[in-house]
Amino acid sequence: ARGGELYRLNCSSCHAFSANGGALSSGKFAPSLARPTERQIYAAMLTGPQNMPVFGDNQLTPQEKRDIIAYIRYMTTDPDPGGWGLARYGPVSEMVVIFLVGMVALVFTTLWIAGKS
Repeated sequence: ARGGELYRLNCSSCHAFSANGGALSSGKFAPSLARPTERQIYAAMLTGPQNMPVFGDNQLTPQEKRDIIAYIRYMTTDPDPGGWGLARYGPVSEMVVIFLVGMVALVFTTLWIAGKS
C-alpha cells in the first residue's frame, strides 16, 4: 500500500497509473514499466534517464524505492488492476459501456411505459 501511494505521488504523472508509460514534452516518452527488471528500475531512480528526475536517498529512502518497485511488479502482473477488464483502457471505456447500457435500458423502459398507457 505504501508503494502504491509513493508511486502515485512520484511516478504516475509520467508513467501513468497503470505503469504503461506515456508521452512527455519535446518528443520524449516515459516507457512502460512492465519489462524492466527491479535492478533497472532502481538504477533509473538513481540516475534519472531522459526527463526523469533523480530520486536520491534524500528524496526517497532505499526502502521507499523498494516499496515502489514492489507496487510496480504487482501492477504489471495483476491481470485487471481495477474495475472491469475491457482491454485495460481504463475508466473511460468502462464509463462508455455503462452509459450505453444505461441508455438502452432507459429507452426500453420508456417504450414499455408508453405501451402500458
